[in-house]
Amino acid sequence: MKILHSMDELAAMNRPVHWALGFFDGVHFGHRRVIASADTPGAWRGVLTFAEHPLALLRPEKQPELITPLAVQKHALLAALGVEVLLELPFTPALAAMAPREFLDALRTACPVAGLSVGRNWRFGRGGAGDAAFVEAYAAEHGMRACVQDMAEREGGYICSTRIRELLRSGDLLRAEAMLGHPFTIGGVVEHGQKLARRLGFPTANILVHPQAVLPPAGVYEVAVPIDGEIRRGIANLGLRPTIEESRKVVRLETHLTGWSGDLYGRELQVALRRFLRPERKFASVEELRAQIAADIQML
Repeated sequence: MKILHSMDELAAMNRPVHWALGFFDGVHFGHRRVIASADTPGAWRGVLTFAEHPLALLRPEKQPELITPLAVQKHALLAALGVEVLLELPFTPALAAMAPREFLDALRTACPVAGLSVGRNWRFGRGGAGDAAFVEAYAAEHGMRACVQDMAEREGGYICSTRIRELLRSGDLLRAEAMLGHPFTIGGVVEHGQKLARRLGFPTANILVHPQAVLPPAGVYEVAVPIDGEIRRGIANLGLRPTIEESRKVVRLETHLTGWSGDLYGRELQVALRRFLRPERKFASVEELRAQIAADIQML
C-alpha cells in the first residue's frame, strides 16, 4: 500500500483512483463496506482520510477517544482490505476552511478520480456542508462513479465508531469485536520497565497506552499477539499497576506471553484483547501478586 500525506504527492499516480472518503476510526464492519465499494475497473482502490480526528481542531472539548489511535494500526487494517493508495492528510485550519466543492476540485486536479465512496452519514467541508447527496451530484457532474453505503446493522443496532467506543468502555469485547469485524487491539512500542515481573518469573512486554485511546475496564485479559507470523497467547494487565510504588502513574499494558523467551524491546506490538479475566487490584505483597499471576495463567 502506497502511503501519501499531501495532494501534491498524487501527481505521480499513473492510474485513476476510486477514493473511499472518511476518518474510519476502528476500520469497522461499516467502514469495510464503504472501502469495498471503491472498486472501479482499471482504477486504484484508494482511501482518503485524516491524520487527526477533525474535532481535535474544530471542537477539542468534543474530540472522541479513538479505537485506532496509532497510524500503524489503521494502516495495517486498511492494507488487509486491499487498499492500494492511502492519502492521509493533516487536518489543518486551511483544510477545515475548504468548501466541499473546493475540496473535491482540489482532489480531482491532483489526480484522475474514477469514483467516490462514502457512508450515508458522512459529512465534510467547511461547516460540514458536504454530504452524501452532494457527493452523488458532484460525481454525476464530472462523470465519476458515486457509491453511497447505508449504515450497516449488527448486534441490534447501527454500526458506528461511537457505539463501539461505548461497548469497549463497558467491557463488552465480544459485541465490539462483532461490529469491528476484528479483535479490539491495543498497540505500541515495547519499552523498558522496572523488570519486576521478570524477577517474579513472568517477564512482560510493557506498552505505554496512547493517551487518546478508548479503553475497556482496567484488569487482566487473555490476549493474542502476532509475532513473526505466529500468534502467541498470554495474559495482559491493563491499568495503573496499584501494587507498584511509582512517582507518576500512567496507563500501561503489560503482556506476558506463555512460552515466549525472545527480546521484544523496541518492537511494535499489536495486542488483541480476547477475554476479561479479572479486575485490576492492589495486592498486599509481591508474593501475593506472584501467586495471582500464576493463577491467571492457569485460566488460559
